[in-house]
Amino acid sequence: MKDANRNYIATGAFVLVMLAVLIAWIAVLSGSTTSTDSYYIKWNNVMGLKPGTQILFEGYQIGLIDSIGKAEGAQTGGKNYRVDIEIEKGWPIPKGSIAQTASPTVLAALIVNIVAGDAMSSVSDILEYVKPVLEEIATSVSTILSQENADQIKSLLETLNTRVGEILSAQNAANIENIITNLNQVTVDVSELTVGLKGTKAEVDRVLAAVTTLMDERKGELGHALADLHASLEAVSRHIDSITSNLDQTMRNANEFSLQIRENPGVLLRGRDVEDDSRASR
Repeated sequence: MKDANRNYIATGAFVLVMLAVLIAWIAVLSGSTTSTDSYYIKWNNVMGLKPGTQILFEGYQIGLIDSIGKAEGAQTGGKNYRVDIEIEKGWPIPKGSIAQTASPTVLAALIVNIVAGDAMSSVSDILEYVKPVLEEIATSVSTILSQENADQIKSLLETLNTRVGEILSAQNAANIENIITNLNQVTVDVSELTVGLKGTKAEVDRVLAAVTTLMDERKGELGHALADLHASLEAVSRHIDSITSNLDQTMRNANEFSLQIRENPGVLLRGRDVEDDSRASR
């Protein structure tokens, strides 16, 4: 009997614990476990919105829609509906913020996304906004003006002063002066060369003009000369075969004469024997 009672007690305790967990889980889902701030939004169209719709601020969930009802003044030209929302306690909503309905995907339910306004609510908000920037600038300036950096800057300036002194030494100054003198001489030479080239160009232009004038004056004579040359070339072309044949015959005779001289040089002095001619004619 005692064992049965213990079992009943254990079962009841388990059920109570699970019920408490379920209530806590539901409370967490509904957001009722944390304190909230109440706001309301007025719209002309609330299609797709309902209690429990998520409220996001710049994409981050901060609350839910609590209720939707008829807005006061709807009959006199005001907004038709009032949407009461609950958001996290202390969450700042800047002045000028705009609530918009959106859908993350095509099939997803509508959400309400609040876009922060551009204007600051007060001077204190502006100061609070720029305070971290000012602190960062102050830290940077302190780092730049530290003793270590000052020593490094001093060393750098001393090194630069030494290098400038070396560059501006008497020897380098003399070298620079020589370079400038040479550059001036090169400039003079180039100028003289330019003048000479201009004179040459003028002479060439004069010669070309004279040739052009001569060709214009002798145009008829040049035409006759070219016509005679053309006729001569045609005559040579017509007789080129016979000329080539005669040249070939002459070359063969010359070769034969040269062969005879090599075989009998005395031919140049006494001529050929008649007997040799008779033999050659057989």
